[in-house]
Amino acid sequence: MANTQLLDAIGEIIDEIKTISGIRSAPDEPPENNDLFPFVLVYPDYGVYEYGMPIGYERALHNIAIELHIARKDLPRDYSTVMNLIDEIPIELGKLLKASGFSNLQTWESIEYNFQAMNYAGVETLGVRYTINGVKIQVELV
Repeated sequence: MANTQLLDAIGEIIDEIKTISGIRSAPDEPPENNDLFPFVLVYPDYGVYEYGMPIGYERALHNIAIELHIARKDLPRDYSTVMNLIDEIPIELGKLLKASGFSNLQTWESIEYNFQAMNYAGVETLGVRYTINGVKIQVELV
């Protein structure tokens, strides 16, 4: 039951990221390889399921990872591209949360980020790994 909620919540996050100008691809599932940069991956990182608060409900707190990848070809240009996008993902997700625009998650605690050299399918990239901490999904047990 909650796994479907988690997948649906990730789908909503991906759908919002797809609206950000400058992101060329945000696939629903990680591809074997990719040639559309900048692109974003979203996937579950880790979490916990809690029961009985309130009685008859399951509450899940997930950390969801988001990776922004820029193909590493020209460092000054690649750095500039990352810096032009670095705030966009947390800002757009925060706006949607504030507007109660998510239907499969209730809230989250914070969004952390790590600017770093990365790699995807053997391609060197520069980018940002975000972690949305404490994504709350509560469902009634039936």
